Amino acid sequence: MSKGARLIHLTHLLEGNREWRPKELAERLEISERTVFRDLADLERNGIPIASDEGRYRLVAGATLRPLNLTGAEHGLLKLALKNPVLRRPAAVRQMLESMEAKLDAATAQVEEAPETLHLAGVDHSGANADRMLPILQEAIAEGRELSVLYASLSGGNRRWRALRPYRVFHRGDAWYLAAHCRENEELRLFRLDRVLDQRPTGERFEPPAAFDLEGLLSSAWEVFVGHERHEVRLRFAPALAPLIVNAHHHPDEVVTELPDGRVEYAVTLNSLEEIARWVLGFGGGAEVLAPVALRERVLGLARQVLAAHRAG
Repeated sequence: MSKGARLIHLTHLLEGNREWRPKELAERLEISERTVFRDLADLERNGIPIASDEGRYRLVAGATLRPLNLTGAEHGLLKLALKNPVLRRPAAVRQMLESMEAKLDAATAQVEEAPETLHLAGVDHSGANADRMLPILQEAIAEGRELSVLYASLSGGNRRWRALRPYRVFHRGDAWYLAAHCRENEELRLFRLDRVLDQRPTGERFEPPAAFDLEGLLSSAWEVFVGHERHEVRLRFAPALAPLIVNAHHHPDEVVTELPDGRVEYAVTLNSLEEIARWVLGFGGGAEVLAPVALRERVLGLARQVLAAHRAG
């Protein structure tokens, strides 16, 4: 249990009808008595009124944790958000969520979970590098510190140090990414945290641009590839794939048209073609590129690579 979660649990215990000896609190919280005394002092420093009588502790008479006026469904939805498996993967973020969950539990002790409460079973595919780098980058962003990172590039197949000014860490698709100004290219780029192998401070400080807009940057991307062109993409899907396209949502600006013969046409404007080319290839012969020609050629190129790799076997 993180310290924040433990302090909330301790406050909730002290709010009850009984008085607690430090030894009893230590056993209940599975900590040492010394830690109990430190936690009690921390609570008092943060304005929690604690009464002590012959070595027994409780909240001052009349002091209570204010309950939240939540319905069972609202309570369940908040718990769902706090248990997001993507956010709970990095240890630093998980500790904050545990503290928030403990505060919620303490303030909603009388709220019963509703049967319609949703559940999460998502998967985050980020690896150990992302777990290690995420809190480091959060701190650098908060303090406006430039970092030099050792980055493994997939396109060039090499590893080299890059000086970055980190602007924002975000999760997209199935992994964590960093939006940062790259000093080597003097432009904004996105870096997948899995491929950040090491980091060291450069000693330089910077002021993040006030106009930085992550949502705007990604608005014309299929996932995270950000290009500088404009591509009017048109696809056609076989009738068997129609439910996957019609009943799902793949991009904020998509236009889906159902044809009389059961096929579906799909249109979207993107600034890069690489990611959607791989998406189209995943449908095999059930998807056809109508435009642009560059996307059709890219899908054909990927298909030839797949064929060549498997023909030898």
